[in-house]
Amino acid sequence: MLLEFKNVKTYFKTEAGIAKSVDGISFSIDKGQTVAIVGESGSGKSVTALSLIGLLSEKDTIISGEIIFDGEDLLKIPKEEMRKKRGNDISMIFQEPMTSLNPALKVGYQISEVFRNHFNMDKKTAKEKSIEMIKKVEIPDAENIYNNYPHELSGGMRQRIMIAMALSSNPKLLIADEPTTALDVTIQAGVLRLMEDLKKEYNTGLMFITHDLSVVAEIADYVNVMYAGKIVEKADVKELFKNPLHPYTKGLLKSRPIIGSKERLSEIEGQVPSPVDFKDNCHFCDRCKYAMDICRKKIPEEIDFNGHKVSCFLYSKERENE
Repeated sequence: MLLEFKNVKTYFKTEAGIAKSVDGISFSIDKGQTVAIVGESGSGKSVTALSLIGLLSEKDTIISGEIIFDGEDLLKIPKEEMRKKRGNDISMIFQEPMTSLNPALKVGYQISEVFRNHFNMDKKTAKEKSIEMIKKVEIPDAENIYNNYPHELSGGMRQRIMIAMALSSNPKLLIADEPTTALDVTIQAGVLRLMEDLKKEYNTGLMFITHDLSVVAEIADYVNVMYAGKIVEKADVKELFKNPLHPYTKGLLKSRPIIGSKERLSEIEGQVPSPVDFKDNCHFCDRCKYAMDICRKKIPEEIDFNGHKVSCFLYSKERENE
């Protein structure tokens, strides 16, 4: 087991009250495995990733539970040790590379900083390794690209540079937070294939955060469906698409466009509630057409159907005893 979240809660102190952005989630990732976290905006996906890599303000954040990475609880190790892990063992690719790359520095210099800071390489060796990484992410004319600024590259090339930077330290875990959202479909397909190939080459675990189920079908081995701070369904990717159980998962699948279909796209009525307003009940009950009285009174427990797990009273014996 490379990574395991155990009942992790990430709460924020706000003027409106305590925001329960991540409200008790548990899941795991093995070496070489791609695990997708999928859900609408506001579900807590990105906060899950930021909780893992320690990039949340300690002043306004309350994190509890355990995040076990490579045998260590990341929530208990010193800041300096966490910083080293974040650079060496855990890397992250963000949604928009233009906000992640320094516009005033050449992209080659930004990649070489990884080698110089984390591997103490001299300037010449770091440059050689950087050009090698640019070639590895399939950008042509790597020597010239090394000397380009971010604004001189296309969106797809900038995202590939971000992938090169993230993989330069040969991390054990790679986090990709909506890495293809800003790209057009053809560029998106190339970036996804590249990530999959490099993941296999490096045997890196991949946490892939997205709202796009078509991307999930293409890249994931296992899927966690997240809604309003909770994971409501977990399954192997093929099983999830073949046999979705949770009403929210079914709604997401029905809302995706299918080539050749003439049916009107379905939608899930309503919105994800504010994390300040979460109650001790099923967070989806106000949007669910199957909601029962018990859904508004209690939080459903996770039920395991031979590895396919769902948190919903539709499958619970509790509802029979109401």
